[in-house]
Amino acid sequence: MMKYSPFQDEPGSNDNNGQNAESQVQNNAPKHPVAVFFHLFFKIVAVAVFILSSFVNIGFVLTFIIVTMSSAFDFWVTKNVTGRKLVGLRWWNQIRDDGSNNWVFESVQDKSQVNPAESLMFWIPVLAFAAGWFVFAIISLFGLSFLWLVVEIVCFLLAGANLLGYIKCAKDARKKVKGMAQSYIVGTIVNQAINRV
Repeated sequence: MMKYSPFQDEPGSNDNNGQNAESQVQNNAPKHPVAVFFHLFFKIVAVAVFILSSFVNIGFVLTFIIVTMSSAFDFWVTKNVTGRKLVGLRWWNQIRDDGSNNWVFESVQDKSQVNPAESLMFWIPVLAFAAGWFVFAIISLFGLSFLWLVVEIVCFLLAGANLLGYIKCAKDARKKVKGMAQSYIVGTIVNQAINRV
């Protein structure tokens, strides 16, 4: 039997083995190890190259290209792949014909599909990456290193956009769950009242 998933390319499946210990181990093990790897890979490359560039003279231009491209790849992977796979959230921003913005959010309805370990592996790096680039930018600002500040601002904007998008998406998902629970309770009360009459 298939579980519901709002993402067309990611069907769920039930584990009906009846082996509780084995299923608990499977629930704690990452379901998407490739997604976890790439979720961390581009973040680590960007920060490592940025930090190593101060010890190894590879030049500003090459450092700028590698760090910015790694952050851009990280933005795309986090927004389009790992958010959907690891926490069951997806967001995007549409610009209407009148020029106004419209945030669109999707989330899985069955939160049991989300692995708690993978959820932590998603949220901690997303928060740390944005915070790290912010700290680097503050250090460069006070150190009057305006050339490096450009790199840090670009990377912070990319990481911050993902962080903001996923925070809004998570809030929207909680609001939908609360609304569904309230409508279920109201529907149950109305049905009971009708059945009494």
